Amino acid sequence: MIETGSVNQAATKATKVQEIVVGIDESDASRLALIYAVEEAVCRQTLLRVVTAFESAGRFGDRYSIPIPVSDEEIARREEVATREIVDEVLGAAESPPEVRIVAMAGATGPTLVEESRTAELLVVGHRGRGELASVLLGSVGLYCVLQAHAPVLVVRPPTDTSDRTSAHTTAEKIRTTSDS
Repeated sequence: MIETGSVNQAATKATKVQEIVVGIDESDASRLALIYAVEEAVCRQTLLRVVTAFESAGRFGDRYSIPIPVSDEEIARREEVATREIVDEVLGAAESPPEVRIVAMAGATGPTLVEESRTAELLVVGHRGRGELASVLLGSVGLYCVLQAHAPVLVVRPPTDTSDRTSAHTTAEKIRTTSDS
C-alpha cells in the first residue's frame, strides 16, 4: 500500500531541477543573499536563478489614480538590467561563478518567490533586520517564503559578530567597500 503523502513527495521531487532560486532587490540584505546563493550554487554545481519582483504598472497606477505610461514589459527589461549589474558585480568576486538566469516579473515579492520555488531545490532570501525586534523575527517576505515555499528556504541574516566571518561575509564587505568607493 502506498500512502498519498509519499506519492506527492515523489511527484514533487520528480519536478525539481538542479537549481537554486534567490530573490533580490537593491538592498544590502539581498546582495548578501545573492552571495550565499552563488556560493551554494558553486558547491552544488547547479544553475542559479535570480528573481526580482516588481509592482505591476497598472496596479501602481490604479492605487494612486495616475496613468502609468510604461508597460510591465518595459519595467521588466529595466529591472533585468539593474539586476544584471548587481549579479555581475557579485559574480566578479566569485572564483568559479555558476550559470545564472535572471527573471524579473510583476507581482508581490513573497508569492512570486514561492511560485518560483516550485522547481527549485533551495530558495534563498535576505533579511534586512531593521531594529532590535525586527532582527529577532523574520521579515514579512522571509516568513511568507518559509511558510509557503515548495523548497527548503535559507534566510540570510546580516552578520552581527564581525569576528566570525565566512567567505560570504568577507565578500559582502568587499563588495560594499568597492561599491561605496
